[in-house]
Amino acid sequence: MGILLFVLAGACVFYFCRFLLAGAVLFWNKGADLLGNSAGIYLVRYQAITDIDSDLAVMVFLVCLGMAAGVAGYLLFRWRISLLLVLLGLVPAVVMVVTGSFPGRSLFIVFYFTLVLGLIRMHTDKGTVMQTWIWGEGILYLAAVALAAGLILVRMLPQEEYQDLKVVSDAKEKAGEALYDLRYKKGQTGGLTGGNLKNTGNMASSEETVLKVSMEELQPMYLRGFVGSRYDGSSWKSTDFASAYEERNLFYWLHQKGFYGETQLASGAGLTDTGMKSQKVHVENLAADSRYLYTPYEMQQLPDGHEGEDGFADSTVGAKGFFGERDYFFTAVQPLTSQFTDLGAQVYQLLASGKDTDYRQAESYYNAFVYANDTQLPAALESLFKQELGEAGDRSEGHTDYYTAITRIRTYLEKHMTYSSAPDPYSGSGDFTREFLEDKKIGCDVHFATAAALMFRYYGIPSRHVEGYLVTPADIQDKKSGETLDIPGKNGHAWTEIYIDGLGWVPVEMTPEYYGVMDEADLKTGLEAKGRQAKAVPEEAQTEQEEENIQTHWSLQLALFGIEKFFLLFLAVFDAFCVVFILTVVMLRIQALYMRRKRFSNKDEKKALCAMAGYAQDLYSKGEAGYSKEAEELYQQVYQAGQKAAFSPHSIQFKEQEACRECIRILKKELKKQNNWFENWVMKYIERLY
Repeated sequence: MGILLFVLAGACVFYFCRFLLAGAVLFWNKGADLLGNSAGIYLVRYQAITDIDSDLAVMVFLVCLGMAAGVAGYLLFRWRISLLLVLLGLVPAVVMVVTGSFPGRSLFIVFYFTLVLGLIRMHTDKGTVMQTWIWGEGILYLAAVALAAGLILVRMLPQEEYQDLKVVSDAKEKAGEALYDLRYKKGQTGGLTGGNLKNTGNMASSEETVLKVSMEELQPMYLRGFVGSRYDGSSWKSTDFASAYEERNLFYWLHQKGFYGETQLASGAGLTDTGMKSQKVHVENLAADSRYLYTPYEMQQLPDGHEGEDGFADSTVGAKGFFGERDYFFTAVQPLTSQFTDLGAQVYQLLASGKDTDYRQAESYYNAFVYANDTQLPAALESLFKQELGEAGDRSEGHTDYYTAITRIRTYLEKHMTYSSAPDPYSGSGDFTREFLEDKKIGCDVHFATAAALMFRYYGIPSRHVEGYLVTPADIQDKKSGETLDIPGKNGHAWTEIYIDGLGWVPVEMTPEYYGVMDEADLKTGLEAKGRQAKAVPEEAQTEQEEENIQTHWSLQLALFGIEKFFLLFLAVFDAFCVVFILTVVMLRIQALYMRRKRFSNKDEKKALCAMAGYAQDLYSKGEAGYSKEAEELYQQVYQAGQKAAFSPHSIQFKEQEACRECIRILKKELKKQNNWFENWVMKYIERLY
């Protein structure tokens, strides 16, 4: 059979070589698109062969791939390499985690059912009953319970509604968070949420060092890590992978010209000051989230290996590797964030004069991408901001001028909100920003940064929620040049960044408690003038409206939830109990079998025979309907042999051991015939006599 498969595979490759190559290219490109859209992993795409039917080419490739898989499977079974089969079973799970894409139920069930049967077959052929029990009955019982639970849920609830069920969504969220923590979070000392606003009540700062930063000339920095572009009411997400992948050609072109969003501030400032000083910066991540590299706005050159396009679309520097990165270098220039108002005006004037057309052209394309992706605002919040902040002005010709927007948002937050480093936890049942502004009116830097970012969008200014660490002027005070800075977890901070046309992203501190912690730009210079897309709006008197806080009783919530969904919750809990119960009884049975086999194979022949005779006595006592004459005679021999082993000084004969084994086999066989399936199940898993 194996030789035949090899011959067929070779013939197909030779005859359909061109179709096979074309199908492989199409299949690879489809996989590259899937990874790019769903996981932000960019692979090289190849030019497809155009003079061949694409559907036929893909079919030929899949047939040959299936034959190759058959040959590989045959060899695995022939050579009994079960470890590779287990690793093969992990491949779909890894792909699902990376891409977030799940196959159809039928394909999923068939694949794993076949895999389990293969493992059972392998271990059964080895002749070890113990391994057969472990791989066979335990796994099949668990699979049967899981399949039954799934079929019940599918029958009772449509798939779309099942996927939206809170129990299911919470389980998916918890599983995702656990995997994320395993991969990237080495410690919990940074006091950051990573965009998950439900964690604001669990934030805890620490004196423990999370980052070590080394540079020749010490300077304060905003080290940004997580950058949130998409707000869904309960969390911030990074740039949408699908949107970034659609614009991959744009970013490829921008990067070829040396334009990166992460280094734009330094590039823009370099247009007006060609003599800026630069230096190498080394960051060692000890306990912070390692998915992102913590880099300053003044970064001039990306770390090695990060120059290409990725799913973050220049919003932040994503780490490489399955567990992220914890040690990296980059080049940064002198402090710029405290000068962005003047720099913005200077760069605008330079670009308006027609100079540096390459930068101006690249910035115009990136500018369009930013406005399309980082000005989105939920309609409900837009009406709330209109009520709280007044009219945003006619934005058909552009956004509100920066000075007006910054001062009005700051004034509102200072007047109506209270800062607390330990706010009440966010339940996740309503909109985070609405709850902060209308209900609690008290929050930490995450609350202020989130609300401010969305308010800037209300005024038409691209903005994002950023989390990272501060290297403050106080941290570098009394430190020598070149000395390594230990950045503690308490320096973790959330702030808002806005996009200055022509200049790039800059941090704007909107949390009153943090005013003055970092050197701030003078808002009264440079930005009070209208930029190329600025449109001023007059100040308006604010009106406060108090709304009644309606508390809904739990019983009413339960009624609204619906008895059918409550029943499904009960089923989910019951299924979980069944899985735990079955797993427990199977493991206890395996343990009992192991201990029994260990006693039966004792080097002391008398102890081994006593154990077998005792086991035979337990079996014999269960036969209420009686036994055959052969079984009765054998049992009497075993009983006598057991008495001899326990009390006689004489040695044990080999035939007495064989008689014990034969008696046990016959007693088991006759007991199974006497009992019904339930009684046998009880004896097998509860009493553990089989």
